[in-house]
Amino acid sequence: MNHREFLAALTREQRAELTAKSDRPALKRLLVWLLLCGANTLWLLSASGFMLLLPLLMQGLLLITLFHLLHEAVHDTPFASKSLNCWVALFTGLALFIPPLWFRYFHHAHHRYTQDPKNDPELEEPKPANRRQWVWHLSGIRIWSSQGATLWSWLWRTGSEVYIPDRHRRSVRKEIWLMWICYGLCLLISLALQTQLLLLVWILPLILGQPFLRLYLLAEHTGCEHTSDMFANTRTVLAHPLLRWFTWNMPYHAEHHAYPTVPFHQLPKLHTLMLDNLQKTEPGYVTFNKDFWRTLPASDRSLGSQQS
Repeated sequence: MNHREFLAALTREQRAELTAKSDRPALKRLLVWLLLCGANTLWLLSASGFMLLLPLLMQGLLLITLFHLLHEAVHDTPFASKSLNCWVALFTGLALFIPPLWFRYFHHAHHRYTQDPKNDPELEEPKPANRRQWVWHLSGIRIWSSQGATLWSWLWRTGSEVYIPDRHRRSVRKEIWLMWICYGLCLLISLALQTQLLLLVWILPLILGQPFLRLYLLAEHTGCEHTSDMFANTRTVLAHPLLRWFTWNMPYHAEHHAYPTVPFHQLPKLHTLMLDNLQKTEPGYVTFNKDFWRTLPASDRSLGSQQS
């Protein structure tokens, strides 16, 4: 059974239950995240020297999980309130240097053309083909460069990305201008107060957290089939419940792709219904990346020697 056949077999009652939105689950999760981030920030500011490393890393891990909330917000699913979804998308996009409206159209194109080499914008960046590329990918340098180029190019002109409708290009550009104004104000305030606070609690932790997000995202589609069946082109990772909590249940990724209007807090129910039909699953992210590493040659040169 492919994902379309599965969805067609759902009853009207099941669909209504699975797609029911609520503000409460996301507000509770966001409140816990804010408390944890606040406590870790206090720890970070009280530490010094070598003892800074652990709270810096913890801050990075907390900040990078905002990507999953941004991802949900551009689907308009974490909250029943549309205005809450918009404000949360703006906050998380600002924190991560990802324009939320631009990302909305990028990501919706990814859903529409998942694993289509000609149309899926996620495939514009090739997956690592050897271990050297894997390390480079993990560093996050490529994604920072790409995000910076997007923010910079839209500052001076309306972008040419085919997945952004012409009627929304001005709105995307206005939002990116707003982001630049916010970043400029943060820089001016930091210089005026002669403080490295934002560098310490925001920029450095984001850089440290990015490799963990790269490891996570590699598992979603790498090695999956180039087909329109979401059960075959997307991987679900049977991650630890704590990791699922912080990543807003997105390890249930095939489930999300098959039925993207299902809010994060309903994905465990959807997973139970879909489990027997999933074609790509992994027991964990460490397992996936270890197995993926073993399949990679050391470099392009070693790949060529193996083929010869």
